[in-house]
Amino acid sequence: MHACHDWRLLLYCRLIPSINMLKAVLFDMDGTLGDTLPLCVESYRQCTAEITGRTPSKEEVVSWFGLSDRGVLAGLLGMSPDDPALPIDRFVAAYKQLHGELAPAPFPGAVEMLHAVKAAGLRVGLISGKEHYTAMPTIAYYGMEGIFEWFGLGLPTHNCKAERLQQVMQLWDLQPEEIIYVGDAPSDIELCHSVSVRIINAGWAGTTQGDEQACLALHPEYRLNDFNELLPLILSL
Repeated sequence: MHACHDWRLLLYCRLIPSINMLKAVLFDMDGTLGDTLPLCVESYRQCTAEITGRTPSKEEVVSWFGLSDRGVLAGLLGMSPDDPALPIDRFVAAYKQLHGELAPAPFPGAVEMLHAVKAAGLRVGLISGKEHYTAMPTIAYYGMEGIFEWFGLGLPTHNCKAERLQQVMQLWDLQPEEIIYVGDAPSDIELCHSVSVRIINAGWAGTTQGDEQACLALHPEYRLNDFNELLPLILSL
């Protein structure tokens, strides 16, 4: 560290701690760390078809997104997410079977990016609409075990990401300006803004590019269409 002699440089040096406030990065999974949305959609369609003989459209499946695994499946089957008869095991089996075909790898460099964020001294967590039924198989499949310090997973009744952000802030004793969320959906932007958390809007998945105008209309702090720009941006904050 060079000594600060000029008064302008001295002022800048004193401001550095207040400027560099970022202490934690929370990541979404689907469409953010991997292009897993086609896998999710097809798994729900296949499971619903096996149970009911009716294959729901992609649009019908997506209309339930924001809810957790049990919430989406229950909505498609007209069941309660707490019903013991909900065929969650059959859904998970379809998800695991299709993983290698429809979502064989995370975005190139995703695992290395996560390790680099941790190496920079930032805390790393996952906040996803997924429940453990699908979050943990994907984390294992993508070789991301041991990276995330904390998991804020979904609920079958409503999109709970804002609550998860508040929860991790309380758990880690952080202020909103000290964390940032990386997520792809317009709802991610709305929920982050509702708790005064900045968001990097992920636009690099082919399945989410159609949401660009809707996302920009919600004024995310950052919008990236190139995954390779993510790490430099995080490290600059």
